[in-house]
Amino acid sequence: MSSPNPFPITIANNSGSDEELYITIKGMNASIENNKKQQFYNLTTKTWSDNAVALNVGKVKEKVINIPNIDSGIVYLSFGSALKFADRISPPNIGNPSDPSFHVIYDKFEISFLPKDGFPFIDITNVDFFCVPLKLEEKLPNGTTNGPKGFLKTRKEIFKSFEDGLDGHWANIVQTPKGNDEETIRIIAPNKALVNIPDVINNDFDASSFQNYIDAVWDFYAEGKNKSVQVDMSEIAEFNPGYENIVFEGIVKNGKFIFSEKGGTGKLPSISFDKPSGSSQIKGSVFGCEDLFAAPNKTPQSVPAKNLGAAFNVGILAHPNIKDNTLFLMPPTTKTQDKNWTTYKDEKVFYTNTMKLTDGSTLDCYNVYSKYIHENAIDSDDYAFAFDDVTQSDSTLADKDATSAIVTIQNIKLS
Repeated sequence: MSSPNPFPITIANNSGSDEELYITIKGMNASIENNKKQQFYNLTTKTWSDNAVALNVGKVKEKVINIPNIDSGIVYLSFGSALKFADRISPPNIGNPSDPSFHVIYDKFEISFLPKDGFPFIDITNVDFFCVPLKLEEKLPNGTTNGPKGFLKTRKEIFKSFEDGLDGHWANIVQTPKGNDEETIRIIAPNKALVNIPDVINNDFDASSFQNYIDAVWDFYAEGKNKSVQVDMSEIAEFNPGYENIVFEGIVKNGKFIFSEKGGTGKLPSISFDKPSGSSQIKGSVFGCEDLFAAPNKTPQSVPAKNLGAAFNVGILAHPNIKDNTLFLMPPTTKTQDKNWTTYKDEKVFYTNTMKLTDGSTLDCYNVYSKYIHENAIDSDDYAFAFDDVTQSDSTLADKDATSAIVTIQNIKLS
């Protein structure tokens, strides 16, 4: 059995908002083979175009939208007005108070529904920011549901958990611009918190203190210290012959984190990563999982890159409570690993690593934004950074027999 095409998703509006709800869909038309062109899908005309056309559903409590085959789809839900897209395709700039959609309350969920799969992959995503709590469920043929994922809490409750828990530079990720009745709009992911406009807004998160943890990790896994990180390369074997059941082991040599074939012939090339340095590079590489830790899809580099990035975000590299000399990452497909991400998650070592600095302060050695997203999410599962799926903590639902889905907008009132 496969899912119906187009795939019906019910948007349940429990927001409590007095403003009208708008729905905008962006993605690639997957009915065209090898199509890579980003466009918008018009729910009324059932056509694709280069112009964003939002569906105004007013203040209805439920609206069914039918999603055709789509790749890398994003469904935007906004209140009060349709979102404006720069250059016809770029989403609103959440760091620019002059952006026409800056003050709009909106959020999004993702969907890929490829013909070769026959069923959709859907997830709640807060990789860029958190603004509106969404809950996701799938309906199955036997009358049961898959899920839920996302959030049961209100926007006010989640904002409060951030505002009560964040301190120091982390407080800058709370977006409360002056002149907006001092009301918080959204919480920004650290890799997107790049803006400081005096007397208007300060969302320029300074990640430079995180350098202490990065330096400690590089020292911990230095050559000769009998400590290493291992990753299973099998997932990219389909696209790169020779990597099936191959484990790469990473240690630091000559200032680089180098991953090489463990016990192999030496024919497979090593993969190395420079150490992130400075606030900008830390935000891009560590919290953004890009730049120095870029993970090009289907390449050998992608496996250690996304594992390294994910391990930094959850703080398990050089974790004092992990006594093993070898840190095994990713769910293994080989038989050589007796531990993996599931174990670390079950042992509740994610988001617990701290270190004392020379000035006597304590550094949280993890992505604090991600920590609070997961603390508020159902079963602690959500996309809080790009490779949260590596940690098996993401919000994806993908049942091959799903007949429909429900995305519920939780209460967004702050007063």
